[in-house]
Amino acid sequence: MATEILALHFLVILFFVFGFPAGLILNHRGLRYIHCAALAGVTLLMVLGIPCPLTVWEESFSDVSHEGSFIAYWLKRIVYLEWFDPKHVLILDVCFALLVFTSFIWRPVKKPKKKDRPHRNGPGSEAEND
Repeated sequence: MATEILALHFLVILFFVFGFPAGLILNHRGLRYIHCAALAGVTLLMVLGIPCPLTVWEESFSDVSHEGSFIAYWLKRIVYLEWFDPKHVLILDVCFALLVFTSFIWRPVKKPKKKDRPHRNGPGSEAEND
């Protein structure tokens, strides 16, 4: 189970990294708002020094070892950025979050398109025929 949680953790990180350029390119409101809110939550956890819930969940299955699993070994190294100082990871995360937050200024979210809906008193309505 720990390996599956680690894989889920990796997918969440991929969403953070690739969700930003995808959101900018597509300029999809929902994607950008969800990405921004999730990133804000994770950044807040990091600033406050609270461990990620996925990390806690994975550690609850700590009796399961990733030894011998090539994929789990590398996923763990990537997810936990073992080759970086934790302070540098925090700085990188805050800078990335600021980039995402400010993107709403320099790349505003597109407004929803209004669909052409027939009006009650528009052409062809019963009110016109009276």
